[in-house]
Amino acid sequence: MNKKDLYCLINYTNIVLDYIFVTLRQPIVCHCSIVETKIAYMKDTNIWFLEEVNLFEYFCPFTGAEDRYQAQGKRSYKKGEFIYFSDDLSDKVFFIHKGAVKIASYTDEGDEMIKAVLNKGEVFGELAVYGEQRRSDYAQAIEPTEVCILSREDTTALMQNLSGFQNFLMGLIGRRIIFTQKRLESLLFKDAKTRITEYVIQQAESKGRTLGGQVVMKNHLTHQEIANYTGTSRQTVTTVLNQLREANFIDFNRKRMTVKDIKALKGSIR
Repeated sequence: MNKKDLYCLINYTNIVLDYIFVTLRQPIVCHCSIVETKIAYMKDTNIWFLEEVNLFEYFCPFTGAEDRYQAQGKRSYKKGEFIYFSDDLSDKVFFIHKGAVKIASYTDEGDEMIKAVLNKGEVFGELAVYGEQRRSDYAQAIEPTEVCILSREDTTALMQNLSGFQNFLMGLIGRRIIFTQKRLESLLFKDAKTRITEYVIQQAESKGRTLGGQVVMKNHLTHQEIANYTGTSRQTVTTVLNQLREANFIDFNRKRMTVKDIKALKGSIR
């Protein structure tokens, strides 16, 4: 993808954000009993989103959420198994109950372009209820994964009948557009080392667990996949990660990565 294409994508995301700003003005309120709901305001925007929403509460507001979940369609996937492919019919929305999922597509040159890595409690395939007819990307389990599957019709009914659910999906799309916009700007204006370091920081802040002042996270992606995500090469990823380890910012193996001092890591790219 050249710089002209990236600029066009950034302008497009700004247009979509303007629409969401007008549509979604009020903060979202959700009362959840199983998982604590965190409501966060995105600085310098009018977008509200829910970080750790207990989606079971949306599925069944009047009875036991787990009972309602058991009645929904769900499926288990092995590591490496595809949940859907590019150009598949877009008629379902997926909720990750366990595991992790990679959302990606291929460029015209045949290179993989990773758009997101999602974990337990996150949603994907939501564009099925906003006019997408065919998938523009693919979803692949990157560890043993279990998802709850809702049809487009069931999701639309939830949006109509449950207060806040439509706002949740709109906020979700808004957050992902903002995240995509930042990634595009990073590809345009930042060097490879900064992009890889920012990837580590982003994963630590969104996926990691704090233990004894350090942040520990699962190492889902290979060095090649991190390269696909950051627009670099496998050799560059390996070199930068080793440099960060030698500087005592991080430590890692095939399964886990530990950020020893996230503030110092952030300071290293300023």
